[in-house]
Amino acid sequence: MALVTIAAAKGAPGVTTTALVVGALWPRPIVLAECDPAGGDVALRMPGADGQPLDRDTGLVSLVAAGRKSFYPGLVSEHSQQLVGGLDVLLGVKGAEQAAGIARWDELARMLSRLDGTDVVADLGRIGAATPQNAFLASADAVVYVVDTVPSNVVHLRERLRRLYADRDPGAPAAHVVVVAPAKRVRAVREVAEALEGGPASLAAVHHLAHDPSGAAYFLGQIRGNPARTHLVRTSRPLVERLAAESYAGFVAPASHDVAMPDPIEEGTA
Repeated sequence: MALVTIAAAKGAPGVTTTALVVGALWPRPIVLAECDPAGGDVALRMPGADGQPLDRDTGLVSLVAAGRKSFYPGLVSEHSQQLVGGLDVLLGVKGAEQAAGIARWDELARMLSRLDGTDVVADLGRIGAATPQNAFLASADAVVYVVDTVPSNVVHLRERLRRLYADRDPGAPAAHVVVVAPAKRVRAVREVAEALEGGPASLAAVHHLAHDPSGAAYFLGQIRGNPARTHLVRTSRPLVERLAAESYAGFVAPASHDVAMPDPIEEGTA
């Protein structure tokens, strides 16, 4: 099935939150894989389905250890856990020291791109010229880069896209760029799009994802209110539908799709 990668260049915020909301809204079975060698933080944000802390020793590191002879798709379900709300997650490394022991990033990416009946959204964190998780880009069916409206961060992303696409296969998917900005800053998002379109990299689309602290809090374990009402979730839906359609030819957008988070707690009821 499909592999969707989400990454950022220098200074850009919100990769993990974007990956969580994409996974929560995805219309097909999906696993969130934390593939940031700097360390994952989903386990530090979100509880498990039973309300208890996730087991940080079960995830990417334990999968690689179990697949030391060969990777096979069954390893993913064996080493993933379920977040409150139902989203499956393959937890990442605790830090860069653990990441140094993962030498087969390309094999891992190929396996995650071929799961039977399950898509994968991979949180790559911040990518650079030689970061090991770059191997995921070659196997991705859709690639997403997150940036804000700070000019220096936009320039960093434009240059990173320039270098990445200079070396990539001509048939590689074009990049989707998510601009995190307040809901009313439409003009600023348009300016970011214009700056990026001036570069050599192929862009599929530039999307506006609302900078929404109350919506983001829902994906920081602060489970209160209804996430479907937040600007973050509302502005994420078009992005998710576009990615789902591009990564699967037979996709038909559902009339509605719930957020894979726990039942909402209305303000003032607890």
